[in-house]
Amino acid sequence: MEANGRARSRLAFVVVGSIVAAMLAAAVALGMRVTGNERTVLPGSTSYSEAVAGTWQRVNPLFVNSNEVDADLSSLVFSGLVRIGKDGSVLPDLAVDLPEVSDGGATYTFRLRANARWHDGVPVTSRDVAFTVGILQDPDFDDPALAEGWLGVRVETPDDGTVVIRLRQPSAPFLARSAAVGLLPEHLLRGKGAQQLESDAFNARPVGSGPYRLESLDARGATLVANGAYYLGRPAVDRLVLRFYPDEPQAIRAFAAGETDGLFLRGVRTRDELDVVAGVEGKVVTVAHRSVLAMLYLNNSNSLFRDERVRQALSLAIDRGKLVEAVLRGVGKATASPVIPGTWAYRAEQDSTAVDLSRARQLLAEAGWQPHPTTGILVREGQEFRFTIRTDNAPERVGLANAVAQQLEALGIRATVASTTFSVLRRDFLQERKYEAAVVMWDQGADPDLYFGWHSSQLGAAGLNLANFEDAVMDDLIARGRTSADREVRLDAYGQIQDVWRGIQPSIVLAATGAVIVRPTWLRDAEPGVLFGSASRFTDVYRWRR
Repeated sequence: MEANGRARSRLAFVVVGSIVAAMLAAAVALGMRVTGNERTVLPGSTSYSEAVAGTWQRVNPLFVNSNEVDADLSSLVFSGLVRIGKDGSVLPDLAVDLPEVSDGGATYTFRLRANARWHDGVPVTSRDVAFTVGILQDPDFDDPALAEGWLGVRVETPDDGTVVIRLRQPSAPFLARSAAVGLLPEHLLRGKGAQQLESDAFNARPVGSGPYRLESLDARGATLVANGAYYLGRPAVDRLVLRFYPDEPQAIRAFAAGETDGLFLRGVRTRDELDVVAGVEGKVVTVAHRSVLAMLYLNNSNSLFRDERVRQALSLAIDRGKLVEAVLRGVGKATASPVIPGTWAYRAEQDSTAVDLSRARQLLAEAGWQPHPTTGILVREGQEFRFTIRTDNAPERVGLANAVAQQLEALGIRATVASTTFSVLRRDFLQERKYEAAVVMWDQGADPDLYFGWHSSQLGAAGLNLANFEDAVMDDLIARGRTSADREVRLDAYGQIQDVWRGIQPSIVLAATGAVIVRPTWLRDAEPGVLFGSASRFTDVYRWRR
């Protein structure tokens, strides 16, 4: 599938930085009330509150990629044709069932639920799907990553309950990456384009079809009430409250002081902060891993890493468990697999993180590398095994790079770490492939398709095959996995991909990054799955109960 580079780069790269509060939007919203029919919560009802860092800008499913709080709220208020399960499986949502697939996987036919209603009581129809896709295809829509999957797509609405989506070519990832987008109500937004919608009042008073309705919204937080007409059943938790804090340290202090029932931390925190969280009684602390992989990219066109035995040796020498504990402070999961652990396509038996220095040394010797008798540094044909690990200035990535460099010293390999801003790293080193190794985060998302990052068609500055990796067997498996609509065929393809990866190590997966979710012990059926985005912690929220 062709895709413009800007769209793919926004899809693939994750830059974890500080959360910038939308002060202007918050000031306008201060005191704003959004009311509905279910505003009153009866005595004895269940309420859950959670502390989060950041604030809202636009509660709209088409504008969530730049603000995780918006994504949280949108996931509760809106719903799509399909939804993503805890293991990344595609499940029916507004559609009665998964779509009928025809034309070799290029046409999807959805049947909508007859009982699906917008929060104002109006039925959800195929016109809402067509309207939402029209916004995504609007030339003024300013999110290429979200729009990419809808390029060239035709939507047909033969009746109010049927939607036919025709793709340019077969694409199995379409369901997870595109069809799960939240739908907008055509009857309320008719005639508005993408540019107008960006600043529309609807974004502060949204009307969705999801499990919760927005009752109130201001700079301090959002209150949502259960949607009694929700098509999957009324949520058992009557009221959800998200309280907004300027940063995570303040959210931690507020939670520890009893201001909220729960807490969400988007990434790595200090040991002291994690100790404070763990010390709060009556809570369950869970580390959920994300679909974001910390990678040690190896430039396969570089003479040091051209030999797969060398790449295998480096992988065997890295103690991923220590990286997770020491650098990520336990907020992550050690893995060597390009397929996210815990997802439907993952095979645990193909994921080995065991350290084997003896085998690593043997592989390096077979590749011609021998320790210098005086310095101990590996040498081949007069060249020492030295290279630079590039990364950006984020502390956890600098920490990972330094820890990897230190661990490789045991093999007689010397690596130095050079960090810069992400924009410089990407423009001057990654995009031009002018690097030897680099620690970068890769967001795999909800679908296991590896096409953009590892297929040989993505070589060159316009693609995202950063490792300059090329392998005919891997190309065939990737193509098979992304074009077949048969889940068993895809399972087999991704199982073989993991096997091939383990043997040739195109680059080195270090860990799946994570987040910390803290909830009260009384909250049941709320165990998180894989986080394909922070909002994934609300998967199956309608099942939560006391």
